[in-house]
Formats: sequence, C-alpha cells, structure tokens
Amino acid sequence: MLKGIWREFYEYLTYDDYGRRRPRPAVYRLLAAVGVALGLGAGTALFACQAPPAAPQPVPTSTPPTATATVARIATATASAPPTPTPEPPCPEDPRLWQLVEVKPYLDPGTGNPVQRLKPIYRIEPACVYAGFWRDAAHILFLTDPPKPTVEKRVENVPWYWSPDPGFMLRPFRPILNTIQAVTFYDREGSLIDEVLTIYTVVQTGDPDYPVMLYLYRDYPEAAYGVQWENGLITEVRPVSLEGGTVLRRVGQILYDARGRRWVYADIIPGIGGYPRGMHATDADGSALWEILGVRGLKRSELAKVFGMREFFPERINLKEWKLGKIFRIGP
Repeated sequence: MLKGIWREFYEYLTYDDYGRRRPRPAVYRLLAAVGVALGLGAGTALFACQAPPAAPQPVPTSTPPTATATVARIATATASAPPTPTPEPPCPEDPRLWQLVEVKPYLDPGTGNPVQRLKPIYRIEPACVYAGFWRDAAHILFLTDPPKPTVEKRVENVPWYWSPDPGFMLRPFRPILNTIQAVTFYDREGSLIDEVLTIYTVVQTGDPDYPVMLYLYRDYPEAAYGVQWENGLITEVRPVSLEGGTVLRRVGQILYDARGRRWVYADIIPGIGGYPRGMHATDADGSALWEILGVRGLKRSELAKVFGMREFFPERINLKEWKLGKIFRIGP
C-alpha cells in the first residue's frame, strides 16, 4: 500500500518525456524555498548560540506613572528638602567698619508734628554691634570681671549733650576699671527699683584708642533712696528728693576700646567746669524711646538674666536699720 502511495506521489511530481520521467517546474521552486528556509534557520541558531543570555525583565505590578505624576513627585521632594542655611557674616569689631547713622526726627504722638532736637543723635550700623555692648555692660554694671582698658589716658573734647544751649559742650573722660563701688536706688517702701537702660546716642571722639563714646540712660522711676555699695557691703543710704519729675536719670558714658575690642566704663574728670545734668529728674523712663531710636533697651533684671549675672543689691532694705545721710536733691 505504501509503495502505491509513493508511486502516485512520484508521478505527481514528474512527467513523461519520451519514455523518461523528468521533475515538473514546481518541484524546483519548492526545493529552492526549502533550501532558503533551512539556511535562515541554521543562521538564527548559530547567532543565538554566540549571543550572551538576556537579563530577565521584571514583570510590572502597577500602571506606569504619567508625566504629570512624575513632575509632581519631583516638585514635592524639592519643596520638602530643607534649604542649606547661609552663614551670617561675623559682626565687625573694628570701629572703622561701623557707621554712625543719624536718627531722623520722629513725630510727636500728641501733635503729629516732627520733634525738633537741639542736637542730632546717632546709632551704630550694623546693629549687631550692640550685642557686644550689652555683653560688656552686663560685666560693668554687675561688677563681674569688667573689661580692662588697654590704654590709661584722658579722652579729650567729647561732645556732652545735656547742656541747655543748642551747641555742644566738650568734656574730657577717662576709661577706668571700677570693681568695688556701685550706686542704685530704692522706692519709698525700701524695694529695689529695676533700673531701665536705654542707649541714647553714640558720638565720635576723634581719639584713635577710644574712637566711640556711647551714652546710656540709667533710669529709676519713683526713686526715694540712694544706696551706695562698696566691697560687698552697703555703706550709705540717703533720701532722694526729685524736683521737676518722677524719674531719676543718670547719664552713663561708656567708651569703645579699639585695641581691646571691648566697651569700658568712662568716668568724669572733676574740676573742669562740670557736666550739666549728668543726673537729673525727668517725667518718664527711656523705654518710650526704644522704638523711636531704633535700638531696644533692657531692664537691669533682663540684662542679668540674659548674661547669667547675679544681683548683689538686696531686693529690700529695712530703712529703720539705717542712719540716713544728707538728703539728695535732684532737679530737672
């Protein structure tokens, strides 16, 4: 049976040519197609054997993010990242790098008109300089290792603001190291008054060692008794009479030591004609000037807290225990 099927297939692929069987033309085309297919298959197999195996690809488990979602994710990450802080430049300690800027006239809250001053007042720029001043003032006022002046000398012809005439009175000062004496004031009940400290103005002195003087208002509302402290003890108590005001004001003067880069206490020099109104009575303490002058002041208790100082004056004194000294009269 198989022999008969093969016979029929053979006769289908060939034809009789004068007694000989020859392949039909279709047979040649079929053989050519088979040869091409075999060649391509062999080449593909050879290339596959020589190429490195492909890395396995992960199967996606979620829908790929859209372009909008990708941009939103990047923006969120950028916004949440903390900005790199820019370090502030150090505050200049060289007074040649400071500017003394005039405080312009301000408006009278009652009339709304500019307040005319007889003498211009100034503040220091940059304002960071005042941080160093308060540091040194704390050591000076609380007698705790106050800065020592590097040069012992008189500083001549410093403008004094409190003479009644419109011009400047020029007065000498000398930097000192006061480590044993202090004066403060108490009210009528014998309670310590929290001194109000106000930076009023700064002036140029023209002296290369102490080129800048700062005037500090030291105010005591309702002062009734003055108390002197020396070498750890109260040495004197005097009653105070304020005439023309309810606040006792002391004008403190502090020089900048250009060599030591510190503020040092300055004292007056007696016998040269006086320093008018170096202590006087006024209607209000200097806290109302803090915003106007552009420099915030402090109370003595705040200064102690900021710099960790200890108050050596007692909170209260028993006035009956003291023999009071001569009355201290303070005019306007």
